[in-house]
Amino acid sequence: MASPLSAARSARNLVPNVAGKRFVSDISITRTGKPILRVEGGRSSLGGHTATVFGATGQLGRYIVNRLARQGCTVVVPFREEMTKRHLKVTGDLGRVVFVEYDLYNTPSIEASVRHSDVVYNLVGRDYPTKNFSLADVHVEGTERIVEAAAKYDVDRYIHVSSHSANPESTSEFYATKGRGEQVARSIFPETTLVRPAPLFGFEDNLLLKLASVLNLFTANNMQEKFRPVHSIDVGAALEKMLYDDSTVGQTFELYGPKEYTMAQIAGLVDKEIFKQRRHINVPKAILKPVAGVLNRALWWHTLSADEVEREFMDQVIDPQAKTFKDLGIEPGDIANFTYHYLQGFRSSHYYDLPPATEKEKREDKKYIHVLDELKADPQAKPTMTDEDEPVTLSAHALAALAEFQAEKQELTSKFDRLRDEAAEDEPLSMDMFREDWNASQFWRGKPKAERPRLYLLEYDERFRVFQDQFVFYDLQKPFNLPGKF
Repeated sequence: MASPLSAARSARNLVPNVAGKRFVSDISITRTGKPILRVEGGRSSLGGHTATVFGATGQLGRYIVNRLARQGCTVVVPFREEMTKRHLKVTGDLGRVVFVEYDLYNTPSIEASVRHSDVVYNLVGRDYPTKNFSLADVHVEGTERIVEAAAKYDVDRYIHVSSHSANPESTSEFYATKGRGEQVARSIFPETTLVRPAPLFGFEDNLLLKLASVLNLFTANNMQEKFRPVHSIDVGAALEKMLYDDSTVGQTFELYGPKEYTMAQIAGLVDKEIFKQRRHINVPKAILKPVAGVLNRALWWHTLSADEVEREFMDQVIDPQAKTFKDLGIEPGDIANFTYHYLQGFRSSHYYDLPPATEKEKREDKKYIHVLDELKADPQAKPTMTDEDEPVTLSAHALAALAEFQAEKQELTSKFDRLRDEAAEDEPLSMDMFREDWNASQFWRGKPKAERPRLYLLEYDERFRVFQDQFVFYDLQKPFNLPGKF
């Protein structure tokens, strides 16, 4: 005999075009056998899920709380401090977001947060130890209490957010405790879904904002650690999708961005976006690590911990057996496409209103033509470079501008000499022939009796200047000395 639920599904298949939104919702059967409706969504919609999100007051928490509340879920947010959760009040309609005060050492408060839920997200984590919580207290013992509470009240789903490179045998205490936390979660709740996100970027992140706001950034590895930064919004979308996809039960997901960067490369993106040059000071590990440990224990605000220094020497490790964004049907965004959005506020008033680089400008930066190899192959050439010099790389745009410059070389030289003789010592020299191609281009005189300036190439600027006795051509911010023959 068919069950009422089966009969309802059959009726829906027989009448697929019936008007009315009551046929739009979907039905999921959880591991405990309870049917849960998934509705179309909307701020005032009412779904069937009750989700508890531990660690919701952190950076990632807002993205998953907002998505769940928008789908009509009742979201329980355990919190420790009143002011840290206030921004979550408006992420859902009235009554959709419920706040419960808890303490990670207090098991009854944890149980009170999960007893009515059918899914529990654990986003609790800490980058550095404090006087009240060590990394093991948060990542291992805290996880154990949360998972035991979820198992005690027969919660349908437990989704555990860990970290990339989590490994119980890691030399980093952070990665080691994250790895042990995963083992604890799977041992108590075998159906645990493990999520290992790469370093996150977004609002209030610990990546872009740290590089943009700190004038002096102390590092120990010359910012050479490699990782694949991922957008917080993409991770939030993945966490929401796991709730409605039962195939994710018991699976491990590695969530990372589409491109690998070094920290130095990301710092370069940041400096280029905010039009400032942040100073990065490299200190030997043997000195910085113990100093960071003392500062972390002595100061009540966070500066740098010893384990953070240790992690600078560890690249991101990806488990090839783990599932990724592709298995969830999500295309992650590249950090280079979001720097303007998150860093515009760090610009000075002079550059604040400048628009982001267009796709055409980004493509032009990638069109490089090597020219010095041909010059070195010419036995008649007399290049000014030596064997130790690096090859000069010109973009196609810059090469076209240089070709035009060379074609009018004599005319430009004569006009420059005439203007130089007429101008005052500190007066900019107007070059009308450049204004058509380069907005408000200028020559600046450095020496009253300078010889005809030599040609230099720099990266990504639209101005010409004369510093001392040299002619400077701007293309992408890095100077290259071109040989005189060229």
